[in-house]
Amino acid sequence: VYTEVSTTEGLIHDSQHLNVIYERLSFAAGMSYKARQKAIKQKKKYYKSILTYLAANPNKRLDRARYRHVKGLWPTGTSSKEFKAATKRLRFQLGQSDRFKRGLVRSGRWQPFIKEEFDKLGIPHELASLPHVESSFRSDARSHAGAAGLWQFTRSTGRRFMRIDHVVDERLDPFLATRAAGLLLKDNHQITGTWPLALTAYNHGAAGMRRAVKATGGTDIAKIVREYKGRTFGFASRNFYNAFVAANEIDQNTSTYFGRIQREQRMLIQEVKLPSYYTAQGLMSAFGVKNNIFKSLNPALQPTIWSNSKYVPKGYRLRVPVKSGGATSKKLIASIPRDEKSAKQKPDVSYKVRRGDSLSKIAKRFKVRTTELVAINALRSRHQIRIGQVLKLPSAARKQLKGAQQVAPDAVFYSVRKGDRLSVIARKAGVSEANILVLNKLKNKNYLYVGQKLRLRQDPIVLSLTANAKVLNPKQRAREHTLRADPNDYLVSNNGSVEIQSNETLGHFADWLSVKTTSLRRLNKMSSRSRLVVGKRLKLDFSQIEKPAFEQKRLAYHQKLQDDFFKRFSVVQTEVLTLAKGDSVWLLAQQRNVPMWLLRQYNTAIDFNHISAGARLMVPQIHKKSQ
Repeated sequence: VYTEVSTTEGLIHDSQHLNVIYERLSFAAGMSYKARQKAIKQKKKYYKSILTYLAANPNKRLDRARYRHVKGLWPTGTSSKEFKAATKRLRFQLGQSDRFKRGLVRSGRWQPFIKEEFDKLGIPHELASLPHVESSFRSDARSHAGAAGLWQFTRSTGRRFMRIDHVVDERLDPFLATRAAGLLLKDNHQITGTWPLALTAYNHGAAGMRRAVKATGGTDIAKIVREYKGRTFGFASRNFYNAFVAANEIDQNTSTYFGRIQREQRMLIQEVKLPSYYTAQGLMSAFGVKNNIFKSLNPALQPTIWSNSKYVPKGYRLRVPVKSGGATSKKLIASIPRDEKSAKQKPDVSYKVRRGDSLSKIAKRFKVRTTELVAINALRSRHQIRIGQVLKLPSAARKQLKGAQQVAPDAVFYSVRKGDRLSVIARKAGVSEANILVLNKLKNKNYLYVGQKLRLRQDPIVLSLTANAKVLNPKQRAREHTLRADPNDYLVSNNGSVEIQSNETLGHFADWLSVKTTSLRRLNKMSSRSRLVVGKRLKLDFSQIEKPAFEQKRLAYHQKLQDDFFKRFSVVQTEVLTLAKGDSVWLLAQQRNVPMWLLRQYNTAIDFNHISAGARLMVPQIHKKSQ
């Protein structure tokens, strides 16, 4: 998949036995996504009919070549039961070889820095190959599930380590995201005990891997992949470590698979910590940096910066090219005119949603783009707003968006308007004229017509392992996002009980289950004075609600608790502390501004109900995020 099959092809295969490949499917040039999906569906139907026939006639002499071909892919003596099961395991995997090759070229720019950062954290150099699996080393990569950047952080996981809002999204900054990825991998290793499990937890979540270890009785990744049947342990998670091993092998022996590859050179840049708030234009002028270079070096800055709705924030580490001679950075910053800087950030303009409102109506009323409202407010969907919800609006939007149609920085298509020129469209979209000509098969750049739909760029990259998986529904997505960085287990066990977590009361459980607390007390033989103990198990009453609905309510509660905290604070590193006689864990947490639920997450092996002197605690260091 990574070395031989390109993105114009794919494999129809068995999702469990990866060596069983039924066909290499090729797509015609320019074939639409819809047409591709139709072709894939037809091929799956074709092979399902063959497998169904083999299941009904496993020992019959076959007179047709297609039956002999498929049967020959399986071991001699394969049972009827196995053929029948195989009808439900047909899967299509899009090839990645051309994408992987481009990723190898891009990797030269980032891998030296990644290895340096991983050295500081004690992480093996081999893990610097992980972005091949996550993003093909594209810092602008985005997935259908909302993950972004070189390391494909979701918002909820990323906020644990980075600033992610409508002004700065550090997931898109390879330098800052690399540090965050290192911290997450190190945390995963501390929780799971092995690097194969830590890597799989990067995709499946630390809590999921703890459940896998418990279910299989050990930390052997091969056994877990072979035997673990967790509800959310799907194809991508099950094969994530194997995909990494393959990517690392190719990365270490590139010439064997692709011949000579000229990797990009590491960029020489300097960092400047901003002492105040500045306009992007003021900074570009002071440092003599062109717009496209400035944006490429500072990808975390959001559209609100470029539309002048917000200043580049105080404390932001600006990156500019290294220049020999000339004025120092301090002098260049000091030369910025007063009207291009401020002691305060521009305030958000807000709007309270009323009955009958839709996002498109609000956007039209305030002369802003719907896509910008979605981005600023971190909305999952343009169709989901509620009465009373307070939305942020770009403060300078009315002034900025009058006149010519603006092009969203990540737009894939653009509809031509009266007076448009290809050069202007390309500049606003941040792409080249030549690129638009090629993508749209245009011969004359001067021939455009009103209403013409132009493709500006290829669709954003998605995680290669899940390129053909179904898009998760909101409930599944929330569960995956919650569990990725949080090692606690919030799911219901087979016997209908749960492990009690921090900040949970009997009232919470009664509310989530739509039952009375007295019902839960009777079920668990608790007196009226009994209190919940974190780490113990609680039996639940599912007479009024189904397990998935309960789990979703519980996850939503903890997600909000953590999101509220990580909107203001981030984890910058961890330290190991040894408890002395008389030390209070609660007081230690208070002194370091670490909530107990977070301290417990970093010390899953410790029983906080019976902790004694000499215990070694992993304590996260908390940093307040700038505004």
